[in-house]
Amino acid sequence: MNSYSGIEDSSPEKMEKMFAANDIPVIARLFKEACADSGRGLDKQEFCEVMKKIYSSVSEEELAALYMQIDTHCKGTVNLDELVSFLLSKIEAYEALDYMHHSFPKPFQRVPMDCQSSIVGLVFQPLKDDMKYYYSADFRCVVRPYKKGQYLSMTSNGTLSIWNDTFENSRKLSLWTRENALPFSHIKKMCVRSMEYIRELKQLVVANTTQELIFYDCRLLPVHIEVKYALVVDEDQMTTMNYWSNGTKAVFSYGDVAGFLTFFISHDVKKHGLFCHKAFEKISLQKYPTVYVSTLIRHDSRNFQCMKVHAFNDVCSQIRYFPSLHSIAICGNSFKTMVVLGLPKPTETDVSKEFFNSEGIFDFFTCVEYAPAVEQLVTGGTDGSLRVWFPSNPSCIETLKGHDKPITNLMYNTKDQILISLSEDKNVRVWSEVGWLCRQSIQVENIGQAPITSICYNIHNNELVLANSDITKCLGEGTDVFRESLTSHEKPLCCALYHSFFKRVISCCQKGEVTVWDILTGNAVMQFQVTPSKTNRHTFMSFDGQQQSLITVCQDGKLRRWNFSNGKELAVHPVTVQKYVTAIVCIENRMFVSGRDSKVIFDLDIEGYDNGLLKHAYLKDITSMDAHGDRLITASSNGNIIIWDHKNGDVLCWIDASTSPRTRMAGESAQGLREILPVQNNTSKSKGTGRESTNSTAPTEIQMYTSPLIVCLKTRDAKADTATLLTSADGYIYAWSVICTGGLLGKFRAVKDDVAVITTMSTDVNEEILLTGDSTGRICRWDIRRFGFKRQANNGPFEKRNGWLVSLCPPPLLESWQAHPTAVVSVECDPACTNIITAGLDCNVCQWTNKGICIGVFGKDRWDTTQLHPKEDPDEGQTENSDTDELFSVKRIAASPVPDYDKFINRIWPKKGSKAELLAKCRKAATIRPELDKDIDRSKTKFVPHPPKTSRRRRETHLEQSSAQAASPDRSKYRRAQKRAMLEVNVLIPCPPESLPDKQGSHRVPRHLYMPYTQHSTHLKPHPSQSRPTTDHDHAAKGSPDMQHRSDHKSKNLRLPPIVDKSKLIHHQT
Repeated sequence: MNSYSGIEDSSPEKMEKMFAANDIPVIARLFKEACADSGRGLDKQEFCEVMKKIYSSVSEEELAALYMQIDTHCKGTVNLDELVSFLLSKIEAYEALDYMHHSFPKPFQRVPMDCQSSIVGLVFQPLKDDMKYYYSADFRCVVRPYKKGQYLSMTSNGTLSIWNDTFENSRKLSLWTRENALPFSHIKKMCVRSMEYIRELKQLVVANTTQELIFYDCRLLPVHIEVKYALVVDEDQMTTMNYWSNGTKAVFSYGDVAGFLTFFISHDVKKHGLFCHKAFEKISLQKYPTVYVSTLIRHDSRNFQCMKVHAFNDVCSQIRYFPSLHSIAICGNSFKTMVVLGLPKPTETDVSKEFFNSEGIFDFFTCVEYAPAVEQLVTGGTDGSLRVWFPSNPSCIETLKGHDKPITNLMYNTKDQILISLSEDKNVRVWSEVGWLCRQSIQVENIGQAPITSICYNIHNNELVLANSDITKCLGEGTDVFRESLTSHEKPLCCALYHSFFKRVISCCQKGEVTVWDILTGNAVMQFQVTPSKTNRHTFMSFDGQQQSLITVCQDGKLRRWNFSNGKELAVHPVTVQKYVTAIVCIENRMFVSGRDSKVIFDLDIEGYDNGLLKHAYLKDITSMDAHGDRLITASSNGNIIIWDHKNGDVLCWIDASTSPRTRMAGESAQGLREILPVQNNTSKSKGTGRESTNSTAPTEIQMYTSPLIVCLKTRDAKADTATLLTSADGYIYAWSVICTGGLLGKFRAVKDDVAVITTMSTDVNEEILLTGDSTGRICRWDIRRFGFKRQANNGPFEKRNGWLVSLCPPPLLESWQAHPTAVVSVECDPACTNIITAGLDCNVCQWTNKGICIGVFGKDRWDTTQLHPKEDPDEGQTENSDTDELFSVKRIAASPVPDYDKFINRIWPKKGSKAELLAKCRKAATIRPELDKDIDRSKTKFVPHPPKTSRRRRETHLEQSSAQAASPDRSKYRRAQKRAMLEVNVLIPCPPESLPDKQGSHRVPRHLYMPYTQHSTHLKPHPSQSRPTTDHDHAAKGSPDMQHRSDHKSKNLRLPPIVDKSKLIHHQT
């Protein structure tokens, strides 16, 4: 609680004017005065003193956090150039972080379909007749309910397809038939031009190449459709039509090849219909009622208005009715002219005209839309520009640049007050009505090469559907369905880290995007791309030794360092490492990098001057790596663990976990190989790196398997009776003493399901709490303060392996809950272990309390600091005296201070003045420009071990054969001895009831677990468990007293967890 006190007391108003453009000269003067004596930059104390003179209300912790963000090279000084560069990079990064504010944050999704003809019409039909959702504008800035319905698509050959609102199922109906038709019959194949839907009457209007507008009755869809009536165009051929309604008043209009506009107004469409039925022909030549347009115009009625007006001498290409103006805008086929016709009132017949003409060589009027809030018309041109007009003034008042190709469609959303434009190159842009700023640009790439022939914009659901011979759709923000579909990342997670000082969660997905989240609010504060290609499948990342920069490795094998506060790349290491990195461990100024399918460990200098390799014949590959003091510990999928001296590369000891419970001393024959790599520049390709495999495959491309992983307990002293290494395999956690006289001290079952395996684990800063995540998405929190000590072996159940006692007493299980529907790739906690962060293959990064209560999903939910302080139960408080800590030799580490950096950093760019003004004043005021590379004091760059986040693999466990059996030349005796040894295989001793993973927290299942992610599915299948064959000795031993006693002991103590439905595992894991 104490770590949050400064945050709760701080006020955002204190920093509203920080780093404004008018403050830069003052900052420059103070920097110059402070640097006058030394001639270099400011150290941490001097920086805080200078900033305190300007911003006295800012705490020293916040200024220290800012200093650490700027001094990512760890050279100990900061100058004005570095401060300005940091601020500008931060501004650019914030401008790039706009996907959270996009109207369409998710990409377009292609709808699989088999259609040879182009789609000329696409409309949405609601299932319920509730028109208020479509005509009301009360849902702005509010999550509104998703309106269920079905989509109707019409092809040019007259095939009607009825889709559900998710485009998963469809039913096709043909509007034309040639049954029993003679070879020269007058029944011709239908050729559809366009289609409109009348919601109030549930009728579909189809315009074909004939002189008829056919109205179909859709009340029986998707089972049946029939012709209701037809409107006969008795003169020029129709080219385009438009329908608008507010639920009562309806306006239907169409244009023809001669430039005439014909419109029909119904003042109550639900009561009287769209046309006056008294004017219909009493005797029709068709099988359905018909009426001529000229007849409707001559027929007088107080409920209807009909008129035909000549607009211009051009072919009508697009018409739109705007109710706020009570006018119809018409664009010509030449795109040079547009006319706005003011429709008459019910008792009048006069029509007003306002002409708009193009200027120069470009045509301005391919399409038109109207924004009623600002009372402006917007037109699209052939030059890719949008132009803004006043309806009563034919002069352009503003030109909007953005598109490269001619604009084909404009759509306005009255609920969200945005304008959507579409160009011929399939570029969709979203424009804000305020200032007509482009808020988003989307390039539609999954719909084929043919031009877009039809478009449907469902305004209520904010769903955009495009079609040619294919269909692609994109659901935008605003509805509850979209809200529930939000995830932290677009692709499955690779890993996630937590920075306790800055209160930041850093996560990376398979797309290569790194997102920095604020743990206090759940908001994304930074996002940047760390891979050269967005098709990357795996990215590993870790903090450097000082935790001031981020190190990433993608599948190009390049080590990159980043300033995760502003997304700026700091350096690229000259050595190319493995394509699939499993661990990065930083010790002092060295980086140790391991990879999958490779037994090579890269021993790299942070500056790239002194690089080497470590190899060992006992390592098949390296699946996990960590450090304890001067010891580097590596684990392989074959069960071997090698303990190195990282300074000279010598092997101190090694463990064969699959056969022996003892730690073995490494003689001369067990030493590894150390090589020196030549110095390389950043542009040269790496040669002679010793990589075993260059065609590593991402986990999504193969059957998933898990690997053993390790975690070192760095606060414990290395003793023979103290475990300083935790390993996981086959769902068990093993505790090892890694000195020559040590060995396996304890183990316990850490998963609930038989097929589950541990996929990630970590500890708190004091290493008193162990967090584990498994392949089923379950999180467990264990108290390990008394686990892994030799003297505990006599106080509970144990097993004897080759004369070595192994404790089977599990640590207390504090909490267990279902965190993800898929495998967990990372689990982290804050210094006090009150908040836990998990990342899974379901594309989500979640935050939990230590009781398993979901605080929220990053990128989807929002929360405040009050939700981060659950009230502790006094009955569950654990108090330990100093004697207990001394008994188990546990060193306590103080938690790092956590300043209110969020409220401070959100206001680092100027509120007044542009970025150019800020840069100009900075360059004018700054006079000290030292070179950064020359000022770096490499001796101050220290690296401390960092727990790696690695992929895991299951391994088989075998008993170690005795030395006498191994040396026996008689193979038959050896087999009999092996059978007897197999009878002594350790039987699974169940955990006490309070330690079962399924007994606590299983009822708390967050909402996002009910929506499993289904794309890019890859099933996580562990290796089958190794069953022991039954022998005659087994049956004979059943009747022995010893075996009978063991059976009774098992029946009294065996408590198995209940069987539950297993979660389906999808995607790859790290």
